[in-house]
Amino acid sequence: MPELIKTTALVLESIRWHESSKIVTLYTRSEGMIKVIARGALRKKSQFAGRLETLNVVQCVISRKESRELQVLTQADILEPFAVLKADLRRLPYGLAIAEMLKKVFEKGHKDEIFFDFLLQMLQALSSSNRPEIVFWYFLLKFVSFLGFRPDFSRCLSCGRTNFPKGAWFVFKEGALVCPACAARVELSVHFNPDTIHFLHNLQKFNHRKIHAFPLREPANVDITNLLLRYLNFHVGHEMILESLKLLPERKPSAPQ
Repeated sequence: MPELIKTTALVLESIRWHESSKIVTLYTRSEGMIKVIARGALRKKSQFAGRLETLNVVQCVISRKESRELQVLTQADILEPFAVLKADLRRLPYGLAIAEMLKKVFEKGHKDEIFFDFLLQMLQALSSSNRPEIVFWYFLLKFVSFLGFRPDFSRCLSCGRTNFPKGAWFVFKEGALVCPACAARVELSVHFNPDTIHFLHNLQKFNHRKIHAFPLREPANVDITNLLLRYLNFHVGHEMILESLKLLPERKPSAPQ
């Protein structure tokens, strides 16, 4: 007999399957990553109409049977549609990029209730913050930490130095800084100027419940998104190209500080 599971889920993707159904990728609080079939979802009077859009948070019921490759979605009720996030092209690409990352990094069945709750808080912050890029960078920093690769921007890996007036080298393999005096042989690294180190160190330790009000300005002429994605890609072992970020309006360069 199939087991009925009631859980909260974030819709990551919804694609057409045959004439009237959808295959839906969900990241759920209790079951982790799972793919389900929503039978009849494309019919005009379907109970799923409008409920399986990407980034919807739903309360769902899943009929699970171990012998099935695809489980069956029997019910989905919207808890949070993130309407403000979806209506703003400054915010939406970041939300979609987060969904892309989860699909590409998490395997089937991967679950973490603490991370799930954090994820929804970050999407809520994207909806309310006037600086959605800050929320996205914060999510990236915490995401790599959840994966076990927390970067350290506080001190030199070799000598323990904590101030970097001339900047430092960030070593991808170690996820740590190396000061110029210790950087004779540093591979797979990138140079961070003092402003970048200060910014990332303070962003990383900021309270996630207040991230919408993070006070520091981003460093001028530094592509923080690219830096953090390079670090993530190094540790997951393959290059992720987040197509959603291409939807972002072009940003004007930051003014020098």
